[in-house]
Amino acid sequence: MSDDKPLGADKIAAWLRDNPDFFNQRPDLLELIRLPDPRGEAVSLLERQAQVLRDRNQELRERLNGLLDVARENDELFEKTRALVLSLVEARNSSQLCNNLVRSLKEDFKSDAIALLVYDRDLELTGEVRGQVRCLPSEELPDALQLLLRNGKAVCGVLRPGELAHLFPEQTDSVKSADMVPLEFQGRQGLLAIGSFDPQHFRSSLGTLFINHIGAVLARRLVDLGRHHPELKERRA
Repeated sequence: MSDDKPLGADKIAAWLRDNPDFFNQRPDLLELIRLPDPRGEAVSLLERQAQVLRDRNQELRERLNGLLDVARENDELFEKTRALVLSLVEARNSSQLCNNLVRSLKEDFKSDAIALLVYDRDLELTGEVRGQVRCLPSEELPDALQLLLRNGKAVCGVLRPGELAHLFPEQTDSVKSADMVPLEFQGRQGLLAIGSFDPQHFRSSLGTLFINHIGAVLARRLVDLGRHHPELKERRA
């Protein structure tokens, strides 16, 4: 006894998936199939396929352009970071180290606010850099900031008013987002914070590869310069 019950759409779709060359033997059927188009006109299956391919190509071009933009930004960031690291390596004393750091962050990276907190050191600084560099015992760092940096890695995003007040006391109301990295090498050396007036500039999803690298180099240079200045060791003893 034959079953005259019509096939369901799911079964037809499954059969066509198993027989993708079905329309190769019946091209006339392709011309009969009409599909609604967003523009209001019915189009053939071939026309719809062509449109789908055009849309996919456009999407791929946009994604490729986005990747190229990111690559260009990373290249620029790499060159700026490279120049900064070289200036830190070439610094002959702590004052020159801090001046090179602040100058590069301001001029090359266009940073709105900079804070370098150095633990247990009495640095001899000159010029306006004294406004961005402060020496303090590590235990004076607020618990909230220590908690943010507990993993030893950089963090970025929107900070609380109290945290901003400690990092940027003269720009607390202006800084809307910040990037922070702990300076750790043979113990905790301090922290570096970069602030922006744009709340979206330092997003929590932003990568921290470059600032972690800068922080690692800076921490090593602080230790290295301290070794070459016996009077600094005596003051810390």
